[in-house]
Amino acid sequence: MDDYNKLKKSLRNTQILIVIIIGLVVFGFALDFLAVQKTVSVIEENAQAKPLKTQYLVQNLKGDALETWYAWQPRESLKIQIVDKDNYPKEKIDAIKKAIMSTETIQIDNRLVFKGDEGTSTYWIGWKGVIDHLRELRGIEEPLEISFTDKDDADIIITLTNSKSGEGLSGVTNSLVNDDERTILRSYITIYEADLLSNEHMEIIIRHEFGHVAGLAHATAPEDLMYPVIQTPAPFISECDVDALMHLYTGGKTSQVICES
Repeated sequence: MDDYNKLKKSLRNTQILIVIIIGLVVFGFALDFLAVQKTVSVIEENAQAKPLKTQYLVQNLKGDALETWYAWQPRESLKIQIVDKDNYPKEKIDAIKKAIMSTETIQIDNRLVFKGDEGTSTYWIGWKGVIDHLRELRGIEEPLEISFTDKDDADIIITLTNSKSGEGLSGVTNSLVNDDERTILRSYITIYEADLLSNEHMEIIIRHEFGHVAGLAHATAPEDLMYPVIQTPAPFISECDVDALMHLYTGGKTSQVICES
């Protein structure tokens, strides 16, 4: 009888232990479930919330740098060829010519290009105006004659293609140079996906690439036309660009020009 009671008591203790273990397991699952539910709720709240965006701007009144490259040899004329221009609308070709041939200037509020809280700066619409201005400053009376030709002996060759650039570029400029004299002999501009570009974008890209043709490399200021990625609210030729070219064409030996507002 004593053995029976002992066995019965042992079984009861075992049952109690099993119940406790099951209770702990269930409690653990419940905690995990609540934690998962909380995590899901946080994720859902974040998904519904507006993304956080930040921006960092530096207003640099002077000290923006612009790299210069080689200059063209002295000349009185410059011939430009647009390859296969008949394959594109006249308005698109006119946009190319405007970026090169315009002599207009505009005044832009300095606040728009992070150059100060007041005043305006002068910008050029086309490179002909810049070239005439530089020649006048240098005391050259005759303006540079720029013309478009269908002949292959042009000084500047502009090729429009509907193909994509393997590097994701909109345009690229390559120049043949005389390293000994540090001068440009001939330049080639290629514009990619030309059929998809609006007339305005074509004008801006040509304006940038022609800056390379003139002897400019890239600017450090994002608001300048010659910045590697064109993102400026004023995609025109700046006074900084003009100052850098003036330095280059008056015998400047440095490859970097510091511009002031």
